[in-house]
Amino acid sequence: MDSLAADIMRAVEDGSLKLPTLPEVALRIRQCEKDPNLDNLGLTRVIEHDPATTAQLLRIANSPLVRREVKVADLSKAISLLGMSYCAKVAISISTRQLFNSKNPASEKRMREIWQHSLNVACHCYVLANKARLVPEEAFLAGLLFKIGTLPIIAMADNNEGYSLDELNTTLDQIHPMLGESILSHWQFPRSIADIPQNYRDNNRYVPSIDLCDLVTIAHNRVCSEDKRIQWNDIAALERMGWHSSSIEEEFTKLSADIELAYDVFEFNGPREL
Repeated sequence: MDSLAADIMRAVEDGSLKLPTLPEVALRIRQCEKDPNLDNLGLTRVIEHDPATTAQLLRIANSPLVRREVKVADLSKAISLLGMSYCAKVAISISTRQLFNSKNPASEKRMREIWQHSLNVACHCYVLANKARLVPEEAFLAGLLFKIGTLPIIAMADNNEGYSLDELNTTLDQIHPMLGESILSHWQFPRSIADIPQNYRDNNRYVPSIDLCDLVTIAHNRVCSEDKRIQWNDIAALERMGWHSSSIEEEFTKLSADIELAYDVFEFNGPREL
C-alpha cells in the first residue's frame, strides 16, 4: 500500500483524520428540516444569512430550469414557489462549494477539477431524475457529494510534501468511497445518499427499482474520460433506467438541452469541464 494510503488508514483507525464539516448554513438547514413546524418564513430566515446562497436561489427561481412565469424578487417568494424541500436541498448543495478549496495551488487546482466533475455529474443527475421519476434536487445533491471523500485525502497530502502525485491519484481512487460514506453518515444524510460513494462503481448492484445511486452511476460513466468509461452493456443501472446500451447516445442527445440548461443555472464558479 502506498504511504499516503497507509497514513490515511492509520489516521482513520486512530481517529485522527480530520473530516470536513458542513458549512454553517447547511448545518442550520439540516437542523430546520427536523422541525415538523418549519414554515417558509423560518427557512427564509436561515438561508438569508448567507448572501451567496440567497442570490443563487433567486437566480434559479428566475431561470428557465424551473419554468416559472412569475418574476421572483425576494427569497421568501422563491421558497413559496419552489417549495421548502427543493430550496433546502439546493441551498445545502450550493453551500458545499466552499469545502472544495485549498491554500496549496496544486491542491486547489485538483479540488476545482473534482468540483467541476461533481457538478457535471450532479446536473446530469438532476435531469435524469425527472425521467426516472425521482426527486431532482435530491439527485443533484447526491451527484455533488459522491466524491466528498477526496477532501480529507487532499488535505493530508497538503500537510506532507513527500507524497508523490501518483500516490495521491491512487489513494484518491482507492479510498475516497470509504471516506465519502463515513463523512455523509457523520453528516446524517439518508442512506440513499450516504451509501452512494461506496456503491456507484458497483456496476452489477441489484435493487428492485432505479434509485439515486443508479443516476450517479450513469451520470459518472457519461461524464468521465473515455479511458475510465465502462461499457454501457455492463452497467445494470441502465436497464432500470429503461434504456438500452445501443441507444445511449440517442437518449443523452434528447436530454442534452436540459443538461446544458441545468449546468448554466447551477454553475456558480468557473468554466464548465469538457
